[in-house]
Amino acid sequence: MLTHRTSLVAGAAFALTAAVGTQVALAEDVSISVMIWDPAQKDGVQLAIDAFEAANPSIDVSLELAPRDQYYPKLDAALSAGEGPDVMWQSSRASFYVAGSALESLDDFIARDSVSLDEYNPTITELYNFDGEQYGIPKDFDAWTMVYNANVFSELGVTPPTADWTWDDMVRIAGDIKAAQNDDAIIPLYYYYNWNNGVASLVHSMGGTVIKDNMGTMSTDAGIKALDMIRNLQDDGLITKVSDSADLNPVNALISGTVAIAEIPSWNLSLLSKADVPDGTFHVLHLPAVDGAWATDTNGLSYVMNANSQHKEESWELIKFLTSDEGAVLHAQGGAGLPANKAPETLAAFVEANSALVGLEEALAAQQPYPRTTTAFPKVILGQQQINSSVMTDFYDGRISAAEAARMIDEINTESLR
Repeated sequence: MLTHRTSLVAGAAFALTAAVGTQVALAEDVSISVMIWDPAQKDGVQLAIDAFEAANPSIDVSLELAPRDQYYPKLDAALSAGEGPDVMWQSSRASFYVAGSALESLDDFIARDSVSLDEYNPTITELYNFDGEQYGIPKDFDAWTMVYNANVFSELGVTPPTADWTWDDMVRIAGDIKAAQNDDAIIPLYYYYNWNNGVASLVHSMGGTVIKDNMGTMSTDAGIKALDMIRNLQDDGLITKVSDSADLNPVNALISGTVAIAEIPSWNLSLLSKADVPDGTFHVLHLPAVDGAWATDTNGLSYVMNANSQHKEESWELIKFLTSDEGAVLHAQGGAGLPANKAPETLAAFVEANSALVGLEEALAAQQPYPRTTTAFPKVILGQQQINSSVMTDFYDGRISAAEAARMIDEINTESLR
C-alpha cells in the first residue's frame, strides 16, 4: 500500500505528521484549483476530489475543465502572468514547463513524507524526472486496444476476430465486412493513421525504431513497410480515406454501429462502457500482431504543482491523495484513465468500472508498450504539425511514396532534435 494514504483517510484536516516527525500545518479555509482537459475523465477526477474534501473540510478544491485545444494556451497565459491553477495535468510537454521554472519540484515533499515512487508505473514516473528531480506523481498510463461491435458482425454474418489475431487476420476480416455489404454503410475498420501513434507502433512491432542516436530512422525497411501497410488499408477501402477522416469519431461510430472495429485508447474506454447498447456489444482485443508482436505507444499524465502556488502544502496533500491507492480507485470508478498506481485494487477498479467491455482485462494484460516518440523525445513535438499536415497528407493522397515520406519525416525529426 502507498505510505501516504492513511493520514488523509483518517481525516487529519488541519495538520499532518510527516515521516520525519515534523508537524506540517495546513491553512484553514483555503481554496485551491485543479485544471484538466478531458471531459470523459472529469467525473472520475471529481469523485476523488470530493473524497479529499470530505477528509479535509478546511480545503475547498475547484475543478476546471479546459478543452484540449485550449488547455496549453490558457495555461501558458496564466503561468506567464504568475497565476494559474495550483495543481494541473501535464503530459509530454512537461519538460518545457520545467525549463521555464513553471513547475514545483516535488522532491522535498516526497522525501519528507516517504512517498514511494515504486508504487507507480516506472515508465510514467521517469517521464517526469528531470535532472534527477521529480516534478510529477503519475495519474495514469495509456494503453491502446482494438474494440469490435459484436452486433455488426452478427448482422452481417461475419466471423469476429479472436484474441490471438494478426495483421493479416485484421485485413481479411475487414475485407469480409466490406464484402458483406451492398452499400458500404458500415466502415470496416478505424485504425490510427498518424505517424506518432499508428505508424510508429507498427515500426516498433517489426523490431525497428523511428528515432535513434538523436536522428530520425524511418528510412528503413520496417519504416517504409509500416507506412505502406496503413496506406493499403485506405487504398483497399478498409478504412475511410484519411483526408475524409478528420470528423470521424471512432467511439461514436462504434456505438452507432457505423464502424465494425476501431482502435480505442484506454482513456476513451469509459465512453463505450457507459453507452446505451445491449450487453455484450463491445469486445476488446490487443492490437493485431505483426511478426509476433503488437507494440503500442504509451504515455501517462501526472499531477504537477504550479511553482507560483500560494498553497503548496495543501496542493501537495491533494496530489498525494489523487494519486494514492484510494484516489486512483476513485478515478477509475468515475471513468478516468487506466491508473498508473500499481496497487492491484486500482486495476481491478478500472476493469470493474468497464465491465461492459468483454475481454478488457485480458487485452490490457497483453500490452507491449514503449514510450511514445513525442514522450521520449519531446523536441520532436515541434515538428509534428509539419509531419501531419504536410508529409502524411501528401503520402495518403498518393502524391509521394512511402520512401519519400520516410525521408522527409527523418529530416524533420532530426532537425527538431538538434
